[in-house]
Amino acid sequence: MLTTALKFKVAFDKMEAEDRLYNDYFSELENGSTRVGPPHHTDWDAVEKLCRFLVIFYNSTLVVSASTSLNAHKCYGEIVTIATNLMALIESYDSELKSKATKMYKKFDKYWDGLKNLNKMLMVATVFDPTKKLELAKMCFEELYGLDTVEYKEVYESLITVLRSLFKEYSARHRFDPNDQSSQPSNKSQSSREQSSNIEIVDDCAGYKRIDVRYKKKLNEIGVREKRDELETYLRESVENPELMVGMDYDVLSWWRTYSTRFPVLSEIARDVLAMQVSSVASESAFSTSGRILEPHRSCLTHFMVEVLMCSEQWMKQDLEVETQQPSNAQVLVDLEEDDKLERGNTISSYFNFSYCLQYKCTF
Repeated sequence: MLTTALKFKVAFDKMEAEDRLYNDYFSELENGSTRVGPPHHTDWDAVEKLCRFLVIFYNSTLVVSASTSLNAHKCYGEIVTIATNLMALIESYDSELKSKATKMYKKFDKYWDGLKNLNKMLMVATVFDPTKKLELAKMCFEELYGLDTVEYKEVYESLITVLRSLFKEYSARHRFDPNDQSSQPSNKSQSSREQSSNIEIVDDCAGYKRIDVRYKKKLNEIGVREKRDELETYLRESVENPELMVGMDYDVLSWWRTYSTRFPVLSEIARDVLAMQVSSVASESAFSTSGRILEPHRSCLTHFMVEVLMCSEQWMKQDLEVETQQPSNAQVLVDLEEDDKLERGNTISSYFNFSYCLQYKCTF
């Protein structure tokens, strides 16, 4: 509302200069005093300051609370956005903005128990967005603590530790145990390998050269690459660019579903981490919606119809297309209407049976 009013600032000033009825309106008495207005230059300055302060929370609210899809991977970025903008306002030359930002930042930091003590799972969810991985987390750490600082290294190392521990736990749960004896080579095969490795190759003849011996020397020079696990492979690869995905809408869950065969363990972690609910607005909105649907003048709706009225808006706003093997929204509505008719038919038949019983009882 305030942002829209700022767009018509010139119109308000022109009305004050040329429109007599506009000025007479504020000259009239209301409850023994004249009406407040019209807005002056100081009022517009106050509106601009307030808009600059409120836009920080407005945009983050839209991203986190007004989204119809999963948003766990967006939460940490919005937290850092709010924190950095409040810190910038604290350094402002405007005393009023500085005072408001200082008070708000204290409440903000207290709510999250300090940004250093923030739940690391919010950072982990950011890493499991293929378009961000560790790059966004590094940028956030740099914005908050500065590059190459002690705080930067501590938070980064703690994030890597959590990722490693998660990967180790899920690997033990979904893969073979490396300490299992069944996965270890047998004594027979191990002894045969030892025998083959104990074979001495003669390489002291003049002019005689062996390629395998020369290759071993080459390995000592260039070094042998260690085998990378899924986590290291995922983090070392470049981030995905959603703008280059032509012909498809980018979605985090769809990406992990596509690459689940390549990253089987990481896809299991992503499924659990991205399911975190970072806002209670959706559940609270559901209860408030039911209160608006069921009221004293609309109290005869069946539970099937209440479900349709509560879910229709979300069905219409859904971002992802329904898969072909699942029933469409139209088919769901038809099924619910049929159930509603059956429910109403049972209610009417019960009413007639009850009336017949009353009438039969009165005859005796």
